[in-house]
Amino acid sequence: MNVPGEINPLKRTKVDAQLIHTKELEDFVSSNTRRFFDITGIPSSFLDNDVEIWSSDDAYNSAKTTVLGMKVVNDIAERGVALMDEYNKLHTNNEEQKQFLLLVVQQYRKRYPDRKKSTLMN
Repeated sequence: MNVPGEINPLKRTKVDAQLIHTKELEDFVSSNTRRFFDITGIPSSFLDNDVEIWSSDDAYNSAKTTVLGMKVVNDIAERGVALMDEYNKLHTNNEEQKQFLLLVVQQYRKRYPDRKKSTLMN
């Protein structure tokens, strides 16, 4: 359901790895392409110009530099694993203690599923 003023998440495009080399730039452009520029704050005025003059356009060169400097993360799971690794290193390097800590957290979440202060105080 679309709610006025609400941003709807983009759908992921599924691309056959074998066909990727036959694709052209326009195959990856959608009605949401400008949203990328709006969200990141990267100038998009070069999109109104002919592709052949982009390389001499300051907005294009600025956008290109910014995009090439971005670190791409493949998916949420990858970020979750990295976050968990970082979290684990903060507490202990002992694998047995890490497993115990995860077990305690799991049991805590089962016992207090909503984790509200009012539940904990009862």
